[in-house]
Amino acid sequence: MPTEAKEIFEATSRSFRELMSENGLGFYIPAYQRPYGWDTVKVARLIDDTLHGLAILVHSDDSFTFLGTIITIHDINHTTVHPKVKDEVPGKVLTVIDGQQRLCSLLLMAVCLHNQMRLRHSRMFKPGKPMDVAHDWLNGQSLQVLKTLATTIYEAQAYGDAPIYPRMIRAFKDQWSRKKQYAQYESPIANLLANYSTMAESETPADFRPKPRDGGGEGESDLVKRYMEIRIAVNNLAKGKSEEGRDEIPDLPGIAHNKAFQRALLSHDFPDEVVKELTNPAESYAELIRLLFLGAYVLNRIAVTVVKGKNEDYAFTIFESLNTTGEPLTAFETFKPRIVSAEGLADYESSEARALIDGIGDYLSGFKVGSTLQTATQELLTSFANAETGHKLAKRLSDQRSWLKEEFERHSDDQAARVAFVQHLRDTARFVQHSWEPGREGEPHLFGLPPQATTDGTRLCLAFLASLKHTIAVGPLVRFYAEALASPAEHQLAAAKDFEGAIKAIAAFSILWRTSRRNTGNIDREYREIMTGVESTHIGPLARSRRRGHEDGPSPEVSLSGLKKELLARLKDPGRGGVSGKDQWIRLSSALPIYQTNKALARFILLCAYHDAVEDQEFPGLVLPGKANVNRCLDFQGWRDEAHLSLEHIVPQEATSEWPEDLYSDKDTVHQLGNLVMTPGPVNSSLGNRPWDEKRILYAALGAPSKEKARQTLEKAAATGITFNKPTEELVARSRHLPHLVSLGQRTSAWDPEFVLTRSSRLFELSWDRLAPWLAIDEA
Repeated sequence: MPTEAKEIFEATSRSFRELMSENGLGFYIPAYQRPYGWDTVKVARLIDDTLHGLAILVHSDDSFTFLGTIITIHDINHTTVHPKVKDEVPGKVLTVIDGQQRLCSLLLMAVCLHNQMRLRHSRMFKPGKPMDVAHDWLNGQSLQVLKTLATTIYEAQAYGDAPIYPRMIRAFKDQWSRKKQYAQYESPIANLLANYSTMAESETPADFRPKPRDGGGEGESDLVKRYMEIRIAVNNLAKGKSEEGRDEIPDLPGIAHNKAFQRALLSHDFPDEVVKELTNPAESYAELIRLLFLGAYVLNRIAVTVVKGKNEDYAFTIFESLNTTGEPLTAFETFKPRIVSAEGLADYESSEARALIDGIGDYLSGFKVGSTLQTATQELLTSFANAETGHKLAKRLSDQRSWLKEEFERHSDDQAARVAFVQHLRDTARFVQHSWEPGREGEPHLFGLPPQATTDGTRLCLAFLASLKHTIAVGPLVRFYAEALASPAEHQLAAAKDFEGAIKAIAAFSILWRTSRRNTGNIDREYREIMTGVESTHIGPLARSRRRGHEDGPSPEVSLSGLKKELLARLKDPGRGGVSGKDQWIRLSSALPIYQTNKALARFILLCAYHDAVEDQEFPGLVLPGKANVNRCLDFQGWRDEAHLSLEHIVPQEATSEWPEDLYSDKDTVHQLGNLVMTPGPVNSSLGNRPWDEKRILYAALGAPSKEKARQTLEKAAATGITFNKPTEELVARSRHLPHLVSLGQRTSAWDPEFVLTRSSRLFELSWDRLAPWLAIDEA
């Protein structure tokens, strides 16, 4: 028979009392759940919502405060419980997938209400002291609410020297047991519940004021602060005080005659003696009955929907689809407990796996919990999956959790293989953190390798590929990076040299591929096939491991020569790259609107062309190769140099009366490489949409070989009535010898579509000569 939905999950509405007071029930927080983190605002909102619901109950007997959905797993076999004493785990364990922050906060409220009610009850009712009907009623009702509140906080076992079981504990930190030698409640929430439960079982009540322990664990300070805030609020409410903007507990004389409220909250009409007492109650009576009302409302009128999933995978899927108010745990956060379990709880703290996990956490901890952390984790795992097996991992949370789980389980019986898997994830995280995303002011570098391992060429290509958002390249680059990290110290620089060769080959391949077509040409598929070894003829799978189901295929290999040969073969293949050589690439690329394809790509091509180039005196407006070091552009400094930051259109993007109409007859012309130039960013506004005769003057000044020459050029233009937005001296100060700008200034002929195409061809020709050696292309 087909599986029915009810076999996968069930959803029921429960009051706080119904949820927490069930005999033999324990709530379990998995290790991957975040520490308690509610702030003052969220706790205040919980109190406000509760008081608002109680106030509404005066007028409407169907008032409830709904706190959303709690998603759990009914862990029948206690598979999520670690550590555990068999036969001493509660009979029914609900592992909390979502909602632990709300449940913890409700438990804090229950503890506070129980403690403050018990203090007032003990002061008011002394053993043997005679009571009238009104006090006898309050005594009985208070004891009933106190008893029920206590059952939401802990459950007393029938025997043992540690019979108190906190209702909620956390994995790895806590352990239910009736024996003191095994009972362990070290997590912040379990420790607070256990300490209060012991106090609650004592004969003499005391004011419960917990304090954070030294080394009490992440989240304990917040937990204690929130409890103390609730305590202040409860005491004020008991005294009839309320903060501005917050509902008060309903007026006692009004409640005295509101039978609907009485039945809705306590299920019966108040005795006449109580009604009379409430019209003018003594202070002690008023304080206790106010807390009685609040406690009864919390127990019976705060409600949640409890969803019980068949297993973790189903529970997480339900959580994501419901889009509940909590922030979903990342796939990495849910993965960590699997590593702890595999290593063994006793050995994990000192294990190699722990150090590797900390390395991954070092990267992810830099992101704020929420969508930013979620995105960073998703992108990290997408790159890792590519580096690990070549798998195209979707960013959907459930897919990433499942993939991590399944891949890790492939190595579950082999500790060395498990560690290697986690180490590869750590290497990927380090590469992304320090090489791919080094921060706004930082420089990309190969973390963990000697400083000289990060060459200028490596920095340049890292910065370029990252700005290109070419994340598909992270996978293959991680393989060469990991190889260098794993090399003996005496071989690391040689391995880093291979990394430089690999990143240059990848940059050259991607540039030649992308510039020869209007779209990406499905370049990602080419890289994935190289990672998996699919249809590769020059290299085995570059990924660290073979794909599932292909364990008998070729062995993975990290080979620079093999990578270059494979990339070149795919570039030349008519059914793939379709770039047979230099002439064809120039022909394909020159007429395309590279500016619209990708601006970073256009900048890099121009740097390649400008590198050590000088003015072509025979063909003004063009540049040609000069001597070495005459005009260095193609390096990391050149990429970041202010003079090369701004990509400008010579012919404006939008048609103006200052420029010939034929330049706009083909919409691609203005976006071709031949119509683009790199200019100093701060002076771009001076260029604007000026006509060609004025622009070329400014180009000549900005690229002049000397400050004096720049001044002369600008003063000569001023004498004819041509001025610019910025003062002459500022423009002179910005000038520096830039042959590609001088060459433009030398062109006195018109700027027309034919010359734009000619200039495109020349720039691509110069670029090819720089890039071809990176890919070991024989053709010069």
